[in-house]
Amino acid sequence: MFAPAHRGARRTSAALLAGFAATIVAAAPAAAQQAEPGAYLVARAGLQVDSDVKPTQVLAKGQTVAKTTPTLPRNVDHDAGFTGELGMGYDFGGIRLEGTAGYNTANVNAKALSDKKYAGAGRTKSFDLGIAAYVDLLRDAPVKPFVGAGIGASRVNYSIDRHSVDKIPGALQPAVGIIDKDWGFRWHLDAGINYDVAPKTSIELLGRYSQTSGMKIEGAAIDENFKRQSMDYKLKNASTSIMVGLRQKF
Repeated sequence: MFAPAHRGARRTSAALLAGFAATIVAAAPAAAQQAEPGAYLVARAGLQVDSDVKPTQVLAKGQTVAKTTPTLPRNVDHDAGFTGELGMGYDFGGIRLEGTAGYNTANVNAKALSDKKYAGAGRTKSFDLGIAAYVDLLRDAPVKPFVGAGIGASRVNYSIDRHSVDKIPGALQPAVGIIDKDWGFRWHLDAGINYDVAPKTSIELLGRYSQTSGMKIEGAAIDENFKRQSMDYKLKNASTSIMVGLRQKF
């Protein structure tokens, strides 16, 4: 139902970013000797190039689901969406620590969630809080690469549904949906480049792969006999993003 290329792109992005992050330990001593320390503010904004929600249906003991009950697919693809964050950090001399608050939003790929029987729609939003560590490489070069990783918590708001394309006047429509929010554990891997436009001001281009897991949402479905049934979903989010940032030292 969903293009295999999307899954391959996500695996490739995650592998590349993981490779960059693996150089942190080796590069940290050299970077720490060349950088100037100081506190800074950071602002980033950009595009979620690819994002997905993976719902797993969780049935209570003894609960069954009729064949006529619509369900969500194992992967709900999303269109490109907005991502951004604000934060504060401290540069210890090539090794940086940051605390940030972020916001992400993307609409469901309605075409991918729809078929001849059901039409899909929805949107996923999240508010993130986290900490991250970065290592700046090649500090003497005009363009300075960096790598990093972070962990935190994310409050994810889901509004996803599939409903019957056949309209019956005055009757409920067969449908399934999740409209709720929950906190989850979030981690991300980053890689990018930055350029100093002034002694205390830098602009950056950052690529990020992130995952959020541990959310549990109560959903509901109406089968073709118009009987309503509650069902829980465990959810995991994954996204690949590109952001432009500005860092300003105090």
